[in-house]
Amino acid sequence: VSTQSTGRMLGDGDVAALDPCPTTIKTHAFTAMGVFFHVLKMNNSFVLWIGHEEPKVNSLATAISLPSRPPAASKLMGNADWTIAFAQKLSLRTKHQVFVLADELEPDEIPLSEKVVFQKLSSNPEIFLTGSEEDKKEEVA
Repeated sequence: VSTQSTGRMLGDGDVAALDPCPTTIKTHAFTAMGVFFHVLKMNNSFVLWIGHEEPKVNSLATAISLPSRPPAASKLMGNADWTIAFAQKLSLRTKHQVFVLADELEPDEIPLSEKVVFQKLSSNPEIFLTGSEEDKKEEVA
């Protein structure tokens, strides 16, 4: 037994009418210095994939912004410890939950990739952040 938004209980034989729900997921991709970046922007969070042309995931880390404390972060898989610190930095800067997925990068690609992402975040925050001016324009339209 479940409840619809009207509060009416549904029995086993009832079929719920589903209201359409607008999608809140937006995607964006960019490349720099042979490294590819894919962003999936969601409500108050985003996923950032960093890697080479063939999509692979070797590491996954997440961080969530906390009031009055550094962001909590955890490596969910893989051995690229830099993804934890990077997720923390992004969460601290954006106040969003962040997931960083990464392919194996060369050691010199890591700081350059971080720099590219922070530059893109500064110049185009609407790619990563909900509540940006671009999101507000889309809500009005």
